[in-house]
Amino acid sequence: MKNLVFRAAVSIATCSALLFACSSDEDVRVPFETDAEAFPDAPPPATPEKDAGIAETGAVDARPPFDAAAPEIECDATPCITRIMAGPTHYCALATDGLTRCWGNASAIGDFAMDAGTDTAAGATPVVLPGVTDVVDIAAATLITCVAHTDGGVECFGFRQPSPEPAPNVSNAKRIAVGDRRSCAVLADGTAQCWGDGIGTGSGDTTLDLGGEKAVSVAMKQYVGFALTESGRLLSWGNDINMLGRETSLNTDLTPRRVEHLPPVRDFSASDKHACALSTDGRLFCWGRGDNGALGLGYIRTEYYPVEVLFSGSAWPAQVSASDTHTCARMTDGTLDCWGGSNSIGHLGYEDTAGVYRPRKVEGLTDVVAVAVGTLSTCALSKDGRVRCWGDNTYGQLGRGTRDGKRHPSPLPVVFP
Repeated sequence: MKNLVFRAAVSIATCSALLFACSSDEDVRVPFETDAEAFPDAPPPATPEKDAGIAETGAVDARPPFDAAAPEIECDATPCITRIMAGPTHYCALATDGLTRCWGNASAIGDFAMDAGTDTAAGATPVVLPGVTDVVDIAAATLITCVAHTDGGVECFGFRQPSPEPAPNVSNAKRIAVGDRRSCAVLADGTAQCWGDGIGTGSGDTTLDLGGEKAVSVAMKQYVGFALTESGRLLSWGNDINMLGRETSLNTDLTPRRVEHLPPVRDFSASDKHACALSTDGRLFCWGRGDNGALGLGYIRTEYYPVEVLFSGSAWPAQVSASDTHTCARMTDGTLDCWGGSNSIGHLGYEDTAGVYRPRKVEGLTDVVAVAVGTLSTCALSKDGRVRCWGDNTYGQLGRGTRDGKRHPSPLPVVFP
């Protein structure tokens, strides 16, 4: 079959959900002429000489210019996967055939998983979601999955609503962020509309006050929300002081305000414990609870403000995905770095059960175009349009047709219908 070439769409899971939290290629590489004025407390811009990656040996490798664009996907196989996302215990993928496929925790997939079979491993094999087509974005939380369609409508399904149901009063949606209790959509005009009742993140059908700016993407976690604006500002609100990344005198601060000490941001991801943001000049900053080692800073201390994560080698971090247990970053050379305080189930991608508190390469992966992480599991989309997963398989989230509690540290392909 003639090779088909497609531009890889980078997803952000928040995982918690992973959401798709990145700007377009045009947004990525256009310099911000007013950075110094708009971001007065931001770290100085990175340069290959000043901010090169620092290896464990102390050696410094000069970095080439930063280009976050993912390689083009080239594949003969069907389906050819172009986008992946993660909930805590399940994954979904979009393909060039226009169909959506999900696998893992059957409760988060709803009737689609049950209709695919009645065996005890429901969800362990990826299932096609009949009727879920024309999808422009997809996001998930623990027990819910939502999709945004090309017509701007949003449908959700999962444990509480097994069959797809329209999100209330939402239209013209281009991007979505799903939380266990509260969700948001970025509309075509750049406004961010939210619904549901969150714990500290707001309630009812509301439009976020972004100070007159337009939203690019939004993330909704258990106690905090984030919104990225067109100007590169990352805003936060909620009642988790560990994750807001800024000062507030309120126990619950529902007004989105800028995360402090960050340069302009092009991509971000958040778990229920920490958040990470990728700057337009190719640096990664993380903050929040550090007890799980997922900040990548070399220690377990909680950081209330963003701190830069250092990488060895000459590649830059180009996309980030965070979960409660670990964090991974796709690098500009197609490799994948992951880190976390434990590798008990193999989710960091190596044999040793001990964790690492700084980024470490996942061996054998050299053509990654996107990464999505769940709780104790990881999936990577490769240039050939295939998905490889490793780590926990309790819910069948590795897509291998079975469920088990064994360690799976080696990335193996997901077999799609």
